[in-house]
Amino acid sequence: MTNLFIAHLRCLSRPHSEKKIAKKLFKCCMLNGGFTWLSIELFESALLPTLKFCLTIFYGDQSETLPVVWAWLHPILSLLFGMMWVLPIFMLSKIVSSLWFADIANAAYRVRKGRPQLIPGISKLVADFLFSMVVQMLFLVQSMLVNLVPVKYVGSSLCFVHLCLLYSLYSFEYKWFNMGWELHRRLTYIEKNWPYFFGFGIPLTVLTNLSNSVIVSSCIFSIFFPLFILSGNEAQPMVDTTEISLRLFSPVVFISNLCFGGNPWSKANRLSAMQRQQYELQQRQRLLQREEQLLKQRKQQYMEQQRMQMRRERSHSRSQTPQMAPGTGPPYRYAQAPVFDAARVRDSSASSTHSSTSPSISSYRPPPYYGSSLRGATPLVPTPVPGAPQAPLTPPVIRQETGPDDWNL
Repeated sequence: MTNLFIAHLRCLSRPHSEKKIAKKLFKCCMLNGGFTWLSIELFESALLPTLKFCLTIFYGDQSETLPVVWAWLHPILSLLFGMMWVLPIFMLSKIVSSLWFADIANAAYRVRKGRPQLIPGISKLVADFLFSMVVQMLFLVQSMLVNLVPVKYVGSSLCFVHLCLLYSLYSFEYKWFNMGWELHRRLTYIEKNWPYFFGFGIPLTVLTNLSNSVIVSSCIFSIFFPLFILSGNEAQPMVDTTEISLRLFSPVVFISNLCFGGNPWSKANRLSAMQRQQYELQQRQRLLQREEQLLKQRKQQYMEQQRMQMRRERSHSRSQTPQMAPGTGPPYRYAQAPVFDAARVRDSSASSTHSSTSPSISSYRPPPYYGSSLRGATPLVPTPVPGAPQAPLTPPVIRQETGPDDWNL
């Protein structure tokens, strides 16, 4: 009942959460696209050309002073606009967008997965967040450095791969953070399954590279990034597609460890690393034991279901077999001997008694004589019925021998 009640509450709260996500998406698009980016485009495409046109009318087309004035005025106006308007609006929009991104990711995770399972411990949670920020900043610097490789198309290709993986990490990090994954697990998962995450980050990388302006690229990123957060929350990555791990995050993780933990080859750090590995091994063993127990329980449930199904089938087959009428025996394959009916014999004997008062010789039937066919059985001798008339006995004829004449020699 409790699970049904919770599921019912989730179904009721889902439309509200989806409306909240849609509102946040619209606000991100309006703040970054309709306000910041539009103000930059209006300044570059409308305000500066209008000011130059006014100066052209004031000085004339053939004036030699106009190019000098415009050469001084254009950078000063651009700098003032950037310092007084674009930079504050950009920083404010980044902060607000980051908060909205987190709200969108959390709401989407609650709609699909339920309650987030964060990393246990506040100190560990803060340390993971700070370490993740440092790693991402260093990885962005690493992508800029590999872009300086003097070989043609090699540097730009490496930078493109770095940005694709970085944007994929941005998109999936909210989901993995709510699932309780630590940073080393997130980075290892991306490095082992890099083909999928490389393809996932290609669209956002292409969109942000359309403009040479950092501000415009950031605005484009802020407009489309919420859609990639939702895609990462719904996506099921294809894993184990390659046996080669692309360890591009290893250098920045090494530098971050130097910044936070000192020398990684020191005795204390090695001991902590060994303890961490032992703890992870224990956790894996516990997970394996839990999985084995779940498999055993599922097997037992399956066997019990099979037994119940067999019992149901047997009861169903018994209920469908035709029932014999009372007093009738089961059908036999061969003909059986007649059943002895005492009442019938009594009725037949009574009728025979009433039909004739005295027995006659013609009505007498001796019992059958089986002879010596039965081994070990005495021959049956017919006995007359008591009271019946007997035939007259004739004496036997005895011939006397008189002599040799009677021998017929």
